[in-house]
Amino acid sequence: MKKLLVLLGSAAVYGFSVGCVHSLEFGVHNLLKFPLLLVVTASVCAVAYHLVASFLGARLSFGEVQALSFALFRDASVMLASLAPVGLFLSLTIERPSVRGLGEYPLFLGFNVVLIAVSGVVALWRQTRGLTKTARLSRGRGAMVVASWLALSLLVGSQAAWFFRPFFGVATISSEVTPFFLGTNPDFRGATNFYEAVWQLFAPPR
Repeated sequence: MKKLLVLLGSAAVYGFSVGCVHSLEFGVHNLLKFPLLLVVTASVCAVAYHLVASFLGARLSFGEVQALSFALFRDASVMLASLAPVGLFLSLTIERPSVRGLGEYPLFLGFNVVLIAVSGVVALWRQTRGLTKTARLSRGRGAMVVASWLALSLLVGSQAAWFFRPFFGVATISSEVTPFFLGTNPDFRGATNFYEAVWQLFAPPR
């Protein structure tokens, strides 16, 4: 329970800091939304991790994989929370979007995407250092398990973030007309999920 509370608290701190790039209201929303994002992602990943580990011959029970999954996301959230003061400072000082353009908002968004990705990779590496010995895997097979888990984390986390969006919001769009969750609502190009949105970056709809 203590570890779960650390995950939830750390995620809330980071979520609030980045939500303030839009408004205090978005920051408050993220006190719930960002922890929810990590818990849902960790829960789905625990099942997927176990299936992949079993397929690759890892001798890990579902309980062990579940504990590792939540520990992974706890570590990532703690790293992000440690950077929350930086995120809050940038949220309050960047050039905000206006009728003339998006200002420094894309840079802020990109910076935080990189932070989340790096935190996830470091947390996964930290939690799986002893995987080879614990699961009785060769070094090569252990590397395959870790790489598979990383790919699953990115795929599941990206789609979950799409469903629970917006976390940042564009300041020129009022929070009063922005749903709490956009879910499968299409974006400006008509994409209804993360994977479709990525595809349309390379093959824009006509």
